[in-house]
Amino acid sequence: MTKQPTNNVSGSGDKDIGHHEYKLPADIVTDPDLDKVSKRKMLVSWKTDIDNRLIAEGEGMSASNPISAKKEASLADQERLVNEALEMLDKQ
Repeated sequence: MTKQPTNNVSGSGDKDIGHHEYKLPADIVTDPDLDKVSKRKMLVSWKTDIDNRLIAEGEGMSASNPISAKKEASLADQERLVNEALEMLDKQ
């Protein structure tokens, strides 16, 4: 698992939830330093980021160079992995 410590604080006073610190969604689920609520927040944030990127792409709101079908498929794979991680978390 690849993870960098974060000291960022969100407006709510909670520690900033940064899924970008993890290579795979399953790494969040297996991180012993996180409680279940934090894990769920990170995974939902990751899923929302992917969904927003796919929506923006579909509406033509992306950068001037649209993503390739390969990149779009990669995002879909990432979303599948996040969904699987959420299911794993629910079974804990």
